[in-house]
Amino acid sequence: MSEVHNRRRGAGVALLEFALVTPVLLAMLAALADFPLAFWYRMVVLSAVEGGAHYAFAVEQNESGTQASLSPGAVRNVVLAIGGLPGMRATVGSATTNCIQPGPVSRLVAVPADGTCADGTSPGTYMSIAASYSYSPLMPVYAMVAPTDLTGAATVRLQ
Repeated sequence: MSEVHNRRRGAGVALLEFALVTPVLLAMLAALADFPLAFWYRMVVLSAVEGGAHYAFAVEQNESGTQASLSPGAVRNVVLAIGGLPGMRATVGSATTNCIQPGPVSRLVAVPADGTCADGTSPGTYMSIAASYSYSPLMPVYAMVAPTDLTGAATVRLQ
């Protein structure tokens, strides 16, 4: 009788351990699925911005060279079409004439009054493109560990 009683007790302990460990293992499994999904969505956003930059450059190079030939709305539509994510947002600035200020991180600066950049080069026409997507994680805990607003941005020189 003692042997039967010990088997039942062992089965009960195993069931209790399984009940305690299973939620933790499922949470870890869901977290392992969240990171690759968020990473994939971020790559989609970045690819959409890159595609919009390629489109803006190609249209500007194939047209007459005037900035009026390229509309920010058309570039925005291309970014959203390439991304294809529901709820994705895209912002495209108008083409502006700027100079590049060299440094560890290059940035655009206004053209000086004389029309020549500080380094002696002529100014260029640039367009900024940005997109963002709010990722809804499978596990709410993921939102505490990593950002859920996925963004991408690019500045393209048109001419």
